[in-house]
Amino acid sequence: MEAAFGVTYDGPALAGRRMPVRDLAPALLALGDLFADAGALVNPAGRPVALNIRATQEGSFVVQLILESPWEEAIDLLSADPLSAILNLKELIIGTGGLIWLIGHLWGRRVTREEELPEPGQIRLTLDDGTVLEVSAEVLGLYGNLEVRKKTREVLEPLAREGVEVVEFHDDDHTSVRVMAGDLAAYDVPEVDEVALGDDVSLMVVSIAAVAFVEGNKWRLSDGERTFYAAMLDEDFLGRVDRGVAAFRKGDMLRCRIRIRQSQRAEGLHTEYEVVEVVEHLPSAIQLELGAGDD
Repeated sequence: MEAAFGVTYDGPALAGRRMPVRDLAPALLALGDLFADAGALVNPAGRPVALNIRATQEGSFVVQLILESPWEEAIDLLSADPLSAILNLKELIIGTGGLIWLIGHLWGRRVTREEELPEPGQIRLTLDDGTVLEVSAEVLGLYGNLEVRKKTREVLEPLAREGVEVVEFHDDDHTSVRVMAGDLAAYDVPEVDEVALGDDVSLMVVSIAAVAFVEGNKWRLSDGERTFYAAMLDEDFLGRVDRGVAAFRKGDMLRCRIRIRQSQRAEGLHTEYEVVEVVEHLPSAIQLELGAGDD
């Protein structure tokens, strides 16, 4: 199943119907990822959709794209018909009332009321200036997904280039959504607050991969399976290191209390390690003398 649509990048900089690959390629790759991510969200049981390119037509810079889908089952979130499913996915992203349309309409406004409509899957949004928008629940879900928003912004990145003034998405001669360069800020991804997921202190034995003698630098430690960087917070132990009391050899280990903090950030899961207390310095194993053994 497939659905075709066009993307036009226009402006004085493209009057010669040429566009640098370094500008176009990332935008089209992001558009492909955007459809793949959206398809996975609205149809998690289906295989990924694919976005292919067709020969360019006349125009400022027009790209013809083919959205293909292997969906044959598990498409009830969109439609019982595979062809309708792929067409609906296209509308969710670039159609009137779709994701790109919604982001532009919500710019600088706040949703004061959200209510379900009698029609299944439809949501009515009331904005702080009295504007009322009706969108599908799927579009609203895509709007709130951080990765989807990032990809949407990347698709429109050519607008940041001087002389590129508009991006249009269209079927034949019908333009479904248009984004002007002056509206690009609407598609900037909002900052996401860090969300704490865990904060635990555990007694661990770790080997020393690298010692940091510069204040503030992190030590590189290993628990035998993975290597990680940890801030050394035990001031007493650091004092002994500075005085030369604690000397290290290859294979030395530390029995210590390590604080592990995990959080969710915009870029994903983040883990921090801190050595709160060094309980014991375990020197590397002492070699037996030649001839030594059990009686």
